[in-house]
Amino acid sequence: METSSESESFGRSRGLRSRGRRSGRDRERSSGSGTGSDVRAADTISQKISSLANTLQDTSRNLTKVDRMLGQYREHTDDQAEAMALLRENLEDSISQLQTKRLSRVNGVRTPSASTLQTSDLEVHSESEGQRFYPTSPLRDNRHHPGRRRRSLSANVRFKDSAVPTEDIHAFHQSLRDLCSDHQRLSDDLDREILRRNRADIDTRRAMESLSEHMTASQRQDSVPRRVDRRLQELEREMLRGEQEKVEKERRPEQRVAAADELQEALGRPQVRSREDEATAARLLGAEREKSRLEQELEKIRNLLQQSEDRRESLMKQVEDMHSELLKRRTERAEAARPPSETRPPSETPPLCTQPHISRSERDVGKGRADLEKELLELRAQVQRASVLGEVEELKRALDCKEKERLQLSLQVKELSSDFARQEEQQRRMLETLRDLQSRGLTEKREMEALLLESTKSRDDLKTRAQQAVGQWRAKCRRLQREVEEAAKQKESSHAQLKSLSQQSESACRELTEVLGRLAQRDEELHRREVELMEARQRLLTLEQENREVKEASAALEQEVHQQAAIQSRLKEENQTLEERVETQSRRSQRAQDVQAELQASLKQATAANAQLSLRLAEEESAVRELKRSNAELEAKLTALRVERVALGQQLQLEREIHQKELDSVKATTEDSVMKKERQAHEALKLCRQERDEVKEQLRGVQADAASDKELREALQIKLDRMKDECDKLAAQLSTEEESRSLLQRKYQLLKQQLEDRALLGKQRRASESERERLENRVLQVEADQEAVLTALGEELDAACRILAKNEDKLQAIYQRPGLVKDPHRWLAETKTKLRWLCEEVREHDAKAQRWKKQHQQTKDQLKALRQSRDSEQAVLLQRLHQQEKLLEALGAEKKELLEKSCRKEDETRSLQFAVLQEAGFCAPDITEH
Repeated sequence: METSSESESFGRSRGLRSRGRRSGRDRERSSGSGTGSDVRAADTISQKISSLANTLQDTSRNLTKVDRMLGQYREHTDDQAEAMALLRENLEDSISQLQTKRLSRVNGVRTPSASTLQTSDLEVHSESEGQRFYPTSPLRDNRHHPGRRRRSLSANVRFKDSAVPTEDIHAFHQSLRDLCSDHQRLSDDLDREILRRNRADIDTRRAMESLSEHMTASQRQDSVPRRVDRRLQELEREMLRGEQEKVEKERRPEQRVAAADELQEALGRPQVRSREDEATAARLLGAEREKSRLEQELEKIRNLLQQSEDRRESLMKQVEDMHSELLKRRTERAEAARPPSETRPPSETPPLCTQPHISRSERDVGKGRADLEKELLELRAQVQRASVLGEVEELKRALDCKEKERLQLSLQVKELSSDFARQEEQQRRMLETLRDLQSRGLTEKREMEALLLESTKSRDDLKTRAQQAVGQWRAKCRRLQREVEEAAKQKESSHAQLKSLSQQSESACRELTEVLGRLAQRDEELHRREVELMEARQRLLTLEQENREVKEASAALEQEVHQQAAIQSRLKEENQTLEERVETQSRRSQRAQDVQAELQASLKQATAANAQLSLRLAEEESAVRELKRSNAELEAKLTALRVERVALGQQLQLEREIHQKELDSVKATTEDSVMKKERQAHEALKLCRQERDEVKEQLRGVQADAASDKELREALQIKLDRMKDECDKLAAQLSTEEESRSLLQRKYQLLKQQLEDRALLGKQRRASESERERLENRVLQVEADQEAVLTALGEELDAACRILAKNEDKLQAIYQRPGLVKDPHRWLAETKTKLRWLCEEVREHDAKAQRWKKQHQQTKDQLKALRQSRDSEQAVLLQRLHQQEKLLEALGAEKKELLEKSCRKEDETRSLQFAVLQEAGFCAPDITEH
């Protein structure tokens, strides 16, 4: 589009508007000045023509481009045309039904009141259903359309008979006028909405094509959740505004219904008054009222035209010229267009005739009716012409808005492409770092696995070797202990036997020599036995010490085993800590998954909001369909009213003939009462004028409400179209966003897996490092334990060698050196030599033990022989002892007898001495002295 020509044409149109307003005001002021005003009008017309020639060139260029775009839009209007055809068929059916109903009503009831329509019947439908049906394609050929039937210019208005009340005619005329004005407004609104829709579709296509070109050129998909969120917020705001406007719109029909009720009451009052008057006076007054109302309606229309002329008078001629040129261009291009309606100059209505002649008043009323029809036709043509310039301006505004939107979209696309490039660079960097970390982790993992395998192998070898050595040493120590114990027992038994034999022999000799010294000998034997027991105990203590040393070595080995078990428990604890860390990482991953779930929930909420918006759009589309249905019903009513108008015209002709006949008969009777009735009529006219003024004010308010409702409807329709386009855009954007979101989600999953792998690798690396440190410490501990075990084994071997060795020179050669523990091969060689030496010593001890056994056996045999000889000697000695005992017993018995005899003899001697003394008393003092 050429912006310079548009701005110039816009400035010219504004200047011409102001000039047109001034010229219109000058014409009103200087209406009586003649030639000067004509010259000025000619100058203004020439200026307008010159400016229009320039503007038409620009508009022709713009319209060629618009026609191209509309030609592209034809392909998308086939479905809508089919829908329109179906709607037209439905309208024709409804029109036929209404015609049949109306004809049946007219045939059934011949009264004029039954065949008329009240304004309230139309206003209720028009106000309750405030929106209209809109055709779709402006490029279709509507010349042969049945719904677009042109009105015949030769139609005129005829009056009915005076016998019928004229208020019904007035109501019918008012309803017809309202229907015509509504039809004209509907046609204008339809044309405007068609043009707006075409422009919006073209602009949206251009925007989508530009966006697709940018996206294909960049070949990058950008995630647009921010734009979707902003767009959703804007849609929510627009929906809130639409709801507010709907609330206001719902309030306004209530006001309009109230105004319609008041109008009905105001229209019903003169009907009640007219019924009270006489028939003849009512007819005359009705005719005069009808004429006055027609004049008032003309004045009202003129006032409205003057108000509109202030805004559109400068554009009327421009629009006419533009319309004519556009029609010529369209006919040249072989496109369907409607022929321009012929305009006729308005004729002034004749003044009100106050003469009493009735035929002259009827002629004046007929002329006023014809003038009204002509003025209605002129107004319709003027409104049609005035709509073209508004459409052109709207085209310019829409184009400017769309260019701004296109620039904004291009800037947004550039920003999104730059953001997407940055994101891709960041992702590449992250991928490179992840690859490096993966390679490092793999190498470290392999090294740690190799170290672990080596350490486990060395540890297992050491364990097996140590266990084998310990088992061998334990078995050898047990064998040696058993052999030593057996030898000690044998020695003790042999020594005890020898000592017992020697003691027995000595005791026997002593018993033979000294029987009284047996007790002392027995005591000495007990003392000797105690000494032997002490020696045996000392030997046992030495053996117990050896056992303790062996037990300590086994305890040290068991401690090593416990240490290894503790190390295993530590490993288990470390595994548990690692598992806990893995659980924490899994929790973190679950949290990340929860965050992702929340993001998905937010996306679902956004999709739900989109679904709600789509539902609201569906509801609004259903409301638009209902409005279309109501428009269809209105069109059906219009067709029915046209049919009724034809029928009423015929009826008016008949009633006019009857009325003329009745007028001839009533002339004589009405001449006398004309003056009185005229006074009453003037008073009634004053009252009616007052009521008319009130009704005019109410009608103006209703018209203002209707205009505001119309503007609201247009704004809502524009918003609805925009919302539809935006919904289509959002649907396309959502599809692209879903694809981009799926790609981003895949990338996110890949990155997440890579991050998890990296985290696992880091954890494994840390765990491997900790395990490596732990294993190094453990290796050091194992080496220390190994050194301790080896030193302990060497010491035990040295102790065993000391126990078994006799030559100190050999022991000094065999002793373990302190530096051998660090060199395991030398230590093994030394231990092998020590073990060989121990084996030789053990063999020597075995040979000695066998020798001792042989000697012991010999001593046993000797002891047996000695025992046998001793037993025989003991038997002989016992026999001798028995004999000696018997002799001793015999001697003892003899000794006792001798003692008894000696005692008896002493007693006898004493008794004899006492008797002798008693007999010889003189010998008593000598005896006592003696």
